[in-house]
Amino acid sequence: SSPQQILGPGRPNAPRKGVAMPSVKALSLTHVVYEEGSRTGQALALVTLSPLFAAFGILSAFVVTRELAWAWALGGAVIIDGICLVLKDLINQPRPAGSYREGPGMPSEHAAFSVFLAVHLSLCILRRARCARLLKAIGISALLLWALAVMASRHYLGVHSMAQLAVGAGMGAVAGLGWSKAEAFLEVPLAKVQFSINAVWEWLDIHYEGYCRNHEA
Repeated sequence: SSPQQILGPGRPNAPRKGVAMPSVKALSLTHVVYEEGSRTGQALALVTLSPLFAAFGILSAFVVTRELAWAWALGGAVIIDGICLVLKDLINQPRPAGSYREGPGMPSEHAAFSVFLAVHLSLCILRRARCARLLKAIGISALLLWALAVMASRHYLGVHSMAQLAVGAGMGAVAGLGWSKAEAFLEVPLAKVQFSINAVWEWLDIHYEGYCRNHEA
């Protein structure tokens, strides 16, 4: 049968005569499949993409605030994600039967990434945030619930087995704890890097003006 280019649900567009259609491939980074008509599946499909949104959010926070702590957190998450990719190729354990995703699934990158951020940022809240204990508890609970939701979405969508998620989560938790300890140990050199970042931002004349700049209370 001739190849078809899908323009939307139920709208195949046959190639024009005499025109060679290139082979196509889905972008695996954002490729999510869920049961049509399932609101739960649709919601969890968005949840399973949330680590990508979180990465962009953390990067944006670093650019706006120029606080090295944001870049440090994102750097650790990217490292653990890369380690999972290497281990996947080495272990080569297949995904659950019937999964729409190809390739090995042990350990889960999403589980490692989300749990790493949840643990590391929770420790940052405990150590650095100056606010009421209730607010700290709410922030930490939100981070942990988010990580659990990401793992639940991967299992619901049939992308990972429970074992693959558990190993990824364990790696993320250990790495998050270790990354926080490394941050505390390297506080002096990191402070020097922070001063350099501030100097670069000043040299580039990058400033973010808030709403209250010309409206003092």
